[in-house]
Amino acid sequence: MALNNPEIKASEIKDSPKDNKATTATKVDPELDGQYIDKRTVTISLVHNYSNYRRANLKVLGQRKETIGSSVRSCQILSSNADEVNAYFPSLIGVSPNNPEFVTRVKAWLSNIQFTISENDFSLNTSFIYKHKRDYLKVKAEEDRINAEYEKVDRANTAAIKEALKRKIEALNTLESSKYKYGRPENLEQYLMYRHCLLYKDVAKDIALINSDSTLRFYIKDEAKEAEKQRKLTEQKTKAMKNFVELNGTDAKFNAVFVAMCVSRNDNLNEMLMKDRSEKVSILIDYVNKYPDKFNKLYEDRNIKLKAFIETLIVRGELVRSDFNQQISTADGTFIGSNMNEAIAWFENPDNKDVRTAYENKLKLF
Repeated sequence: MALNNPEIKASEIKDSPKDNKATTATKVDPELDGQYIDKRTVTISLVHNYSNYRRANLKVLGQRKETIGSSVRSCQILSSNADEVNAYFPSLIGVSPNNPEFVTRVKAWLSNIQFTISENDFSLNTSFIYKHKRDYLKVKAEEDRINAEYEKVDRANTAAIKEALKRKIEALNTLESSKYKYGRPENLEQYLMYRHCLLYKDVAKDIALINSDSTLRFYIKDEAKEAEKQRKLTEQKTKAMKNFVELNGTDAKFNAVFVAMCVSRNDNLNEMLMKDRSEKVSILIDYVNKYPDKFNKLYEDRNIKLKAFIETLIVRGELVRSDFNQQISTADGTFIGSNMNEAIAWFENPDNKDVRTAYENKLKLF
């Protein structure tokens, strides 16, 4: 529910025709300046890496339960932001920040965290009440940036995922620790348990790591984020199907997207170009189904045909890309560009039209 919260600034005060001392305030945006509740639920679930013994004796052993306890690292980090601690903890420990025992009591509270996760999962209310919606939008934009940066990681590289996740958690914790300035958690204790789980080493923050680390006993399921992720995936798949139907009717662009896909996957382009049309269609359909978002980016790239042209010239030996950087040159050593973008600009330059035409004619011979 949005609440009006008008403010009068000195720069906004104007003289009244009837009374120079009378003031009027410019209108505020009732939505952006009103209160906003960001409703969220995070679920902590058990990792189901049962031993053979437990599987064989499930009925006898009963429902599995695991405990999330305290953590020295979590305690240190969550108690490090004095302003945030002063804002949240007085209501939890019943001691004001100016009390000599305040810091000791805060650390004692954090050092005694303990709650049990069973097969039924454990849901945490992480909703946050912002004083102004504009503050929520600012925080959400930064959160989206952090998540987008993380999404760039190679999902096939476990070491890269771990390193990227470390950076993501650090960034998210920094962001979360700034939110006290804009409002308050709807349920403070559950919100702090979520913050603790972000820092707790036994909780997987990405399910891709579960099978590669036997010490992980729990994982985080962000219901809202998963629903949004699924919605975006459905949109991308629908869009990809439409794009593929259109692409399949145009030979030039089909071949360009196929070449670009091969390059992005580090395929042997020479071998892939030897395949007949039906094989290429089958390979591209599989790519569309697995990576609809990547396919859509290739399809929408306005330079896709020229990029494919340059990549084909490279694989045919007409152009040469350095083994140690992205520089592209002709077979006789003439510099074309230090990367693909510069090579595109070179071929689009009217001064190089005759050379481009000559290369196009050479490719027609293959």
